Order: sequence, then C-alpha cells, then structure tokens
Amino acid sequence: MNRRELLKTLGYSSIAGAGGLHALSFSAQANNTLVFVFLRGGADSLHMAAPVDDPNYMAARPPELRVLNAGNTPGLALPKSFAPNQDCRIHPAAAPLLDLFQSEHAQLLHACGLANATRSHFVAQEILESSVSGANDRLLSTTNGWLQAYAAPKVADAKLSAKTIRYVGTNSAQIRSLQGLSSGLSISGELRNSLSWPGDAMGKSVLEALYANPTVNTTDPVLTMGQETLQQLTLLDSKMPRVDGRIAPYRPPQGVKYNTENNDWLHATQTVAQLIRMDVGLQMACLDFGGWDTHEYQSGKINNLIRQWSGNLRALFDDMKAAGKNMTLVVASEFGRRLRANASGGTDHGHAGALWLLDTQGRKLLPANQWPGLATQQLDQGLDLQHRHDVKKILGLIAQKTLLS
Repeated sequence: MNRRELLKTLGYSSIAGAGGLHALSFSAQANNTLVFVFLRGGADSLHMAAPVDDPNYMAARPPELRVLNAGNTPGLALPKSFAPNQDCRIHPAAAPLLDLFQSEHAQLLHACGLANATRSHFVAQEILESSVSGANDRLLSTTNGWLQAYAAPKVADAKLSAKTIRYVGTNSAQIRSLQGLSSGLSISGELRNSLSWPGDAMGKSVLEALYANPTVNTTDPVLTMGQETLQQLTLLDSKMPRVDGRIAPYRPPQGVKYNTENNDWLHATQTVAQLIRMDVGLQMACLDFGGWDTHEYQSGKINNLIRQWSGNLRALFDDMKAAGKNMTLVVASEFGRRLRANASGGTDHGHAGALWLLDTQGRKLLPANQWPGLATQQLDQGLDLQHRHDVKKILGLIAQKTLLS
C-alpha cells in the first residue's frame, strides 16, 4: 500500500489510533465547542413541537401524529410560546430537555427553512451542509462545507498546532459540513475501539516511517496530512484512560445517564464528550442521527427517535456542565414535513422545520420566533409550514457568535 492509498484509508474509514505511543501531553481546549447534530431524513418538527390547540393543526392530523394537550400522553408545555396566544408544547418523549427550556439553557426556533426550498433529500442536505445556498448551482457539491468559514485561526506554532484535534465527525465518511478544513478526523463507533491501525503493527510502522519525521519541510499535501494524522493519533493515545494497560470504556460522571438503545448515537455523543474532556482543542463536531424519513407508521418510530435523541442530547449537556466545559449544541434537519398526514400513518416531505439549541452558558443565541400560522392560506403552496427564518443564516450567526466572538 503506497502512502496515498494509506491516507485514503485513514480519511474515509473508522479513525485509526496510535497504540503504545505516549510522548505528548498538552492542554489546548477551545473556549467553546460547537456541536452540529443533523437529523437526516427530514424530521417532522410539527410532531416534535407544535401549537397543540391550533384548530388547523388538530384538523390536519390524527391524534397519534400530533403533540397533544390532554390524554394519557400530553405534550410538555414550553415556558415561552413560539406561536402567539397558543399552547406550545414539545413531544412527551423529549422530557429530558424540558427543564433546560425552563432554565433558559435550551431554545427552539420554529419555521426555519432553506431559501431555495426543495423536497429532495439529496439536494436539501447538500444545500444545508455546503457554503452556498443555490439549489441550481452546478458547483454545489464541490464547495466548502458551511462550517469552514467559521473555523478559528490555526495555531501558528506548528508544535502546538499538532497537539490539537479541532474538527471531528462521528461517522466513517467524509463530513460534508467540514469540507475544506484540514486536520479533521472521522471517528465511528466507540472511541476506544476505533484506536487501531490499518494493518496493525505493520501499518503503524509504515506510517511512522513515512510521516514521523517533523523536520521534513515539504509542500506535499499528502505528507502534511500524514504527519498531522500521526500526531493526532498519538495525542489521542496519550490521553485515553487505561486500566491494566488497556484502554478503558468511557465512564460518565455520576448522575449523567446516556440512553443506550441506539449504539451509534450513544457512541457519537460519548465520543464528543470524551474529546472535549481530553482538552484537545475541539472546536467543531458534526453528529448524524438518521431515520427521520417517516412516510408511514410514524407514531411509533418518532417516539423512539425522540426518546433516544433527546436523552443523549441531555446527557451530553450534563456531561459538559459537570466538566465545566463550554458547549453549544445546535440541531437541524434538511426539511420538515407536510402539515397534513398521509394515508399511511405518516407525513410526506415538507419545507420549514425547527432548530433546537442547547448552550451550557445559557446564552440567547436564536432570534425571536415569527410563527407563520397553519391556516391553508398561510401555508407554503398550501401544504407546508412556511419558513420565516433562513436556516443557513441562523446557523451562520450561531457559528459566528460561538466560535469567532
């Protein structure tokens, strides 16, 4: 395997680590970490947060596809309504988040959407994650990710810069929102199990032979990437806790309870918690949570999704508060879903949805809601919640305030 092939393996597979290397020790924690959670599939925001007493809402959906104001499983009333003079509630499965709204550590901005609305998953995701807004831009897929513009300046000292892990995605593929940034890592699965070399000891020896010499001065991007990767893996290895010489599983602090129903989501949130606690300078983390394309049998699916999602959002928040770390967590989906239910017990692709935000410092980072209403004449094309906020502009403002201010 030549070095370009080896680097490709590292860049697009589960991250490899440097077992047995213990040379580095450095604290470089970022002032604030921005965590972007993507609910892939088009999450039905009107089944997650809604004006439960709106007659148009009640007429458009059966009870099992609504947040309810009464019965055995009523929604949880928000302390601040996003729709004037209406009873606004969140889904009961989102109970772990309720007191964060009450303490003003959580915010919700409804009626957010793309300026160039589309019902295509692929196009909507590409627009949301890219640095441009045009659905018809032929260069859309080749542009940088939306977060690239908000990266804090890299440390000028190469020795210090090498001892940081600034950008992370928690799946095995390239992270679209981070495209254009160097020195990012893709980590899938449990962090401790991801620390293994491609080719084991031989792969480690090959990488060290190719890239370990920091005195080599070259403009070769492959060599630069290899050196940075090797340094980052060494940093991770040096900070992972061990028991009897073996990397220990993550142990959250007492009182912090992660939901264990979905292993991918569990490992994603705990990986971010570990990296922030390790003080490796993490500035941005991108997490995916899929399964929201609920055209049929939505009720049971979304109950499980919201429970798993909200449980680990809250656990990650509590974890960082316990550690005294500053973290801003923003949640978005590529689009919402139509107001009216379909005949299969689900909802179809819509336009506007909701942004959710948690901030350990309790800062007000979202603008005031501008609820468009749910009467037919108020809907987008008579079908969808109309967008009142450009989701990309709002995300940009959040990134500006949390990373560059």
